[in-house]
Amino acid sequence: MNTTCYLCGSKKNKTVFKEHEIPILKCSDCDHVFSSYEQEEHYDGYWGEEGAESFDLEWWDLAHRDIYDEFIKTHLKQDSGTLLDVGCGLGFFVKTVQEKKRGWNAIGYEMSPNAVKFAKEKNGLSTVHSGMVQNSGIAKESIDFITLWDVIEHIPKPQPLLEYLHNILKPGGVLFMQTPNFPIQLLKANLKVMLKGMKEGVHYLEAKDHINDYTRKSMTKLAIDTGFQNPEFYVMKPILSVAGVGGGLGSFAKLGYYHLTKAIWILSGKTIFLNNTLFATLRKKN
Repeated sequence: MNTTCYLCGSKKNKTVFKEHEIPILKCSDCDHVFSSYEQEEHYDGYWGEEGAESFDLEWWDLAHRDIYDEFIKTHLKQDSGTLLDVGCGLGFFVKTVQEKKRGWNAIGYEMSPNAVKFAKEKNGLSTVHSGMVQNSGIAKESIDFITLWDVIEHIPKPQPLLEYLHNILKPGGVLFMQTPNFPIQLLKANLKVMLKGMKEGVHYLEAKDHINDYTRKSMTKLAIDTGFQNPEFYVMKPILSVAGVGGGLGSFAKLGYYHLTKAIWILSGKTIFLNNTLFATLRKKN
């Protein structure tokens, strides 16, 4: 069991949630929240070993289309550039950029050989590569935009990765990160315990998978510690699927909650962030 904060190294903490006997800890010095479960630093088993027939394409493709479109319209306004998607999974985001922003060179890196095989064979992507991006040999200051979609929460020690990504970004380049918003996720987890108890098969805080749980404060600390400027946070469209099932009342509820939290975010002068997910851009100084 790990009790050392991954962001500041402190061993002082308190338990804020317990998921199937795995404590989720909050650092008493920097307020960062992390799982005590000791996951491998470069875990590559997220996509399993079953093959393409086991992948939930309703979730990974169809449910993500709106958010990918919004991202492209919001962040890729230039006609050309180079984008790197780290932890690109099955390659659907890389494919979307290639199709909708043809002037951009979109490449991806993914730890899972199984996912990379799907990206190459099913999505026809020759620019998706297997292995650690830190071993890619990408030239220093050669990338305009880097994306981490649901990646950073899985990495126990994120500083070396972000320092590397900072190194390969051009001056003024941008790193985009998406990750669960911990305060809202904790509220939902506690509500599930109240209503259902602690049961197998129910999603709480993913203690064995989400090793670091981020807030705006802890993400800002990580950004500054790795050489970036203060992050800019956004409220973006949700993934339109609930528990792997697209459509239905669940998706309407997610859209309604998105519009509500976006209105609160804007009306509060960008001080009250109640969205389920943190979306942030970290910029490298010119």
